[in-house]
Amino acid sequence: MLHTTLYFLALLSLSTAPNWARLSSMPVDVLGFWRLSFASTLLFAWIFILKRQRLPQLNRNFFWILLSGLFFFAHLWTYKYAAKNTTIANTMIFFATNPVWTTCGSIFFFNERFTRRLAISYSLAVIGMIILVSRQFAVHSSGLLGDVSAIASAVFFSAYILTGKKARIYYSNSIYAGFQYLTCAICFSIAVSISGNPIGGYNMTSWIAVAGLVVFPTLLGHLNFSYLMNFMNLSLMSCGKLIEPVLASIIAYFMFAEQLSVQAVIAFIFTALALVILFIPTTFVRKSNP
Repeated sequence: MLHTTLYFLALLSLSTAPNWARLSSMPVDVLGFWRLSFASTLLFAWIFILKRQRLPQLNRNFFWILLSGLFFFAHLWTYKYAAKNTTIANTMIFFATNPVWTTCGSIFFFNERFTRRLAISYSLAVIGMIILVSRQFAVHSSGLLGDVSAIASAVFFSAYILTGKKARIYYSNSIYAGFQYLTCAICFSIAVSISGNPIGGYNMTSWIAVAGLVVFPTLLGHLNFSYLMNFMNLSLMSCGKLIEPVLASIIAYFMFAEQLSVQAVIAFIFTALALVILFIPTTFVRKSNP
């Protein structure tokens, strides 16, 4: 029950990300840099100052943390590129293929099973996604690079999850997340230096948005998500993430008074039904590293 509660808390927290980003006037690379820098700093303060842990051994297993951080950055960057070079509807639909890549990887690398329950849930969640964006979805040659980038973002997200699960075999969640976020922050700093965007000088609302991104989608979202990698089926976890766009639409209704369409309500029903099928009963993998 605790793991299920943490999972739904992670989903709700991750769903707030687009709305926090919308509040900020920072370029995406600057926003990513500050978000991951603050998150890693907070985790390192917790690990090395409050808990007085030692630095982890920098052996071959540490490579999985670095690789996960690189894939996380690649996922965020390609998603940003897709959102700018194709429609949001196309971005969401093509990114929704990530459970397929995650499932293939989890079967191959971790011997997880793809059950009929997962297939039904994924089908319902995808139907809900299509209903949500049906009026805006269209494939054009002008947006081809954006569409390809959205698919690449889905693949990179799955790679981030799979390498993260591998890293969690050897490291605690706080050590894994702290160095993974730091790796991602360094990648964003390189992107900022290339783009030439200013690192400071933004309004207070933008810094509030950074704080919101750190607390909710990063610490309550991704940190919980990585913690649960050792307790829950990866295919199940990635399938459940398909409800995020619907939750984001509902959050935008309260934060920005955006109109909540009939399609959003129907999409929520489909994705909620998908989650009910997934979690009654909930399927956990054998407990390993806490």
